[in-house]
Amino acid sequence: MLHPVLVATTGQQCGELSDMHVDDVRRRLTAATPSATGRAVILLSWLGRLPIPAEAFWGEGVLVRQLLAHLTPSDIAAAAAEARTGDVATGVVNLVMHSGDDGTLATAIGPTLRQLFPPAPTPKTTR
Repeated sequence: MLHPVLVATTGQQCGELSDMHVDDVRRRLTAATPSATGRAVILLSWLGRLPIPAEAFWGEGVLVRQLLAHLTPSDIAAAAAEARTGDVATGVVNLVMHSGDDGTLATAIGPTLRQLFPPAPTPKTTR
């Protein structure tokens, strides 16, 4: 799939790939994972695992966000809602930091965040 393309490319180089190379990566990913939601899960998870700030903001993160830009917001939101992993939720946060959100993505990861970070129990008060 993408391994042969990416293994020879450093993180910084990923962020500097030409449009032609990005299109090649997109075609390979689409061939390997035809489902747009499935691709969104892969990309969000990838973005969520990158070390911040270097790779997530400037290196591979640039490539991942370019690949995500060709998916519909509804596919990305569906992936965020269905995957329910910390990596995907972190990927959504990174994506939102760069592209904004109308609340759809924040809502999609809400259940995941509540699962990962349940509210503290309410302290009992004595009278």
